[in-house]
Amino acid sequence: MVSVVIPTLNEAGTIGGTIKTIKESLRRPYEIIVVDGNSTDNTKEIVKKENCRLIVEPRRGYGTALKVGISHAKGDVIVMVDGDGTYDVKDINLLLDTLSKEGAELCMASRMNSLYDGSMDLLNFLGNRIITLVFNLLFRQNLTDTQSGFRAIRRSALDKVELKENDMAFATEMLVRFAKKGFKIIEVPTSYRPRVYGKSKLRRLRAGLEIFKVLIEGALQSENST
Repeated sequence: MVSVVIPTLNEAGTIGGTIKTIKESLRRPYEIIVVDGNSTDNTKEIVKKENCRLIVEPRRGYGTALKVGISHAKGDVIVMVDGDGTYDVKDINLLLDTLSKEGAELCMASRMNSLYDGSMDLLNFLGNRIITLVFNLLFRQNLTDTQSGFRAIRRSALDKVELKENDMAFATEMLVRFAKKGFKIIEVPTSYRPRVYGKSKLRRLRAGLEIFKVLIEGALQSENST
């Protein structure tokens, strides 16, 4: 079974469409778990109408929401994706099929070859490029989009690593831990659209500092500490 974990905070304009598309696209048994950071719009009401599992998590943080969702997930594969409508969630089967076919532990959706106009500003693009380059150099990988939040992950692999980050660095920490374990990390292409509802929760400077801290510490740590 596939467990789809979606972190949300004030995503009323997009969460319903995201959930509907996932339901229409998936070709295997699934559950959808939405972890909401106590939205002040009607995100929670929309999720309930879609008959998904709703977990209200008062503690803020992207990593916190995902860790809570993963802890409640029953699937053999976890898919994490944002609820803001920017990712093409129809590609969920491509992620899952490639994960299985390639025998990988983690399959990521890379946005770099199909960015819609206005979907990623220059600072975010450059930051992603730099982070991805540093990660590849430190951990001998060949990824193109380390900051993608659309991923399929084997539960058996997640159970072998300890993920501590509570905010945006969670996504990078996962890659660091998987790379150090020798897990196979692959990518498939996807498209990325501009946000049409609400505001981004990304705090660039703080996120960047946290991410580089994770990269440096991960490179210095021994395998036994992961």
